[in-house]
Amino acid sequence: MITIDDDPEVQLLNFVRTWFRLLARAEWDTALAMLDEPNSYGLRWTEEIITALLSETFGPGTPFVAEFGAPAFSDPDLTTGTAHHSFGELNGGGFWLDHDVPLNGAFSDLTAQFEFRARPTGYAAVLHDLHVM
Repeated sequence: MITIDDDPEVQLLNFVRTWFRLLARAEWDTALAMLDEPNSYGLRWTEEIITALLSETFGPGTPFVAEFGAPAFSDPDLTTGTAHHSFGELNGGGFWLDHDVPLNGAFSDLTAQFEFRARPTGYAAVLHDLHVM
């Protein structure tokens, strides 16, 4: 659970960027433990599901692989280009934040869609989806 003390957009953006940093360091257990609930489809993300999604999205013969090689998460603070994110409020309480995923040292077309659902003790962090926008 996340407690929001000040500016929710800044605080939740920091959360998402921390999550990317953990993936870049292959700290899967810690990154996945940051996700409090399954998404609205009942999916609880795992390392296997995320890596399979990357392989399917950026498989052999794709322009991404031709330019960058196999996809690997990058630290957003060490990534070139401009990070894009969108932020808003959820109906029923909470927030959503979409963010370009840093891969192979650059921000990619892959977008991580997070929800932060209002709960009695704070906000539950949920990775809603990863897909190319």
